Amino acid sequence: MPESCLNCGAELYEGQQFCRRCGVQVGVPANGGGGDAPTQLFPQQEPQPSSRPAPMPAVGTSPVRPEAGPRIETGPVGMQQPTAYYPPANFQQTSPLIGQPFGSQPLAVGGAPAPPKKRRGVWFLLLFIVFILGAGLASAGAFLWWRATHTTKIVKIGPQGPQGVPVIPPIPDAPGVPPDLGDRIKEALKSAGVPLPMDESGATVTGTDTVFTQTYEIDADAAFVVHAMSGSVTVTGAEGDQVVVKVTKHGGSPQQRESARVLASKTDEGLTILTAPGQAGGVSVSYEIKVPRGLRRIEVSAERGDIKVGEFDGSAALSLTNGSITVASGGEVRGRLVNGDINVTYAGHHEDPQEFSVVNGDVKVAFGGEPQVELKAASTNGDVRVEGDLGASAEKRGNGHRLEAELGGGGPPLTLKVVNGDIRLKK
Repeated sequence: MPESCLNCGAELYEGQQFCRRCGVQVGVPANGGGGDAPTQLFPQQEPQPSSRPAPMPAVGTSPVRPEAGPRIETGPVGMQQPTAYYPPANFQQTSPLIGQPFGSQPLAVGGAPAPPKKRRGVWFLLLFIVFILGAGLASAGAFLWWRATHTTKIVKIGPQGPQGVPVIPPIPDAPGVPPDLGDRIKEALKSAGVPLPMDESGATVTGTDTVFTQTYEIDADAAFVVHAMSGSVTVTGAEGDQVVVKVTKHGGSPQQRESARVLASKTDEGLTILTAPGQAGGVSVSYEIKVPRGLRRIEVSAERGDIKVGEFDGSAALSLTNGSITVASGGEVRGRLVNGDINVTYAGHHEDPQEFSVVNGDVKVAFGGEPQVELKAASTNGDVRVEGDLGASAEKRGNGHRLEAELGGGGPPLTLKVVNGDIRLKK
């Protein structure tokens, strides 16, 4: 005789372990498990409208109570029909319980199925394709605009030959070069006062020296200027109205001496001789110059060497960095030296003042005859020594000495200045 479920009264079959209506355990498998009981489908009958209630939502079950014994009973959480089972709208099959074989799958109550995932990747792909298409259209439009605004225009400029090729006009013949073009250029540069290399065609060349001489006409009111680099410069007054320049190149090979150029420039204002900078091979250039005794002015400057001026009555400006200056002149003289000594010969009566200064070195003055001069000598760090009968003596001033006196009743001033060194006065 078939049995009935104690919970809902549904009919049970042999070997059934759970009620197919309410899910309550109704039996224990034979021999502790194994074997699936045959299943039987319930007849599907259309319930009467008056007797079938509205479907209830799926509900869960309360927790299992271990103390219920071998027949574990679960109680429904929500309301159920006592006599019939109606599957909910969201019914889905569940997998069998592990270790519990059954003839059919038990019902499982679960929540609503998860909503499908949004396909965001498709939207990103569509946006990327739209962006690429837009960029391509923009680039094509920009290229077409550039092409339209940079179209090469062909302009016909003259008659054309066969097949539209322009005819090239004949090239005119180049004018002939005058044979004296070089001399013309040289004369133009001379007139503009541009220093040009001196003519060394008649130079005397030996193993160590190259010597040549040049002569220039000069007015008495003009000036003569010499700028030397390394070597001595000697200027001597003579009769006449010519300047004679003797140049001696010393040291190095003949080729090196030839490359040590000496430049000259002559204008209405005077004559300028200078040594081109950048001499190679240790070549020194020295000058022996004769100038008219009454020439208005001479200027001599050098980097290294000696400067000597004698028997000259005009104005002289002398400047030297390293070396010595020697002067025996009756005219106005201003000599400046950085490192070295100055030697002055002062004889008789002078009409113009003279001034000499040294930074590091000594100044020596030799008086001849009966000098008539207003003497001023001062050394910042040194002595002022008087040798002979000058009728004057120096006094100490700090670390140096100073002397001021009128010799022979006075006359044009003679000023001597030394920073580090001595001043020696001898009669």
